[in-house]
Amino acid sequence: MNEYIAMSGTTFTDDDIERWAEDAESGQGYSGKHLGATIVGRPVSVGEKARPFTLRLDIARRAKLEKAAAERNTTPSQLVRDLIDAC
Repeated sequence: MNEYIAMSGTTFTDDDIERWAEDAESGQGYSGKHLGATIVGRPVSVGEKARPFTLRLDIARRAKLEKAAAERNTTPSQLVRDLIDAC
């Protein structure tokens, strides 16, 4: 039996993969506990009236945004929301 290490450091085996495949193919959906760290994203609290906002950025600015978000362990979208809220 092979043993693997996920990017998160979690160890799993071929048996785990088989079990996950059976669960996925059962059509019942996942009902277990959360397996990894939560990643900040679109908050549920933005409400029904929230609408997307599109902003075109050149490659250099997009790279800066991605880097700044990664340094803060968040997403580019959440970083922009946080900056707006700080004003």
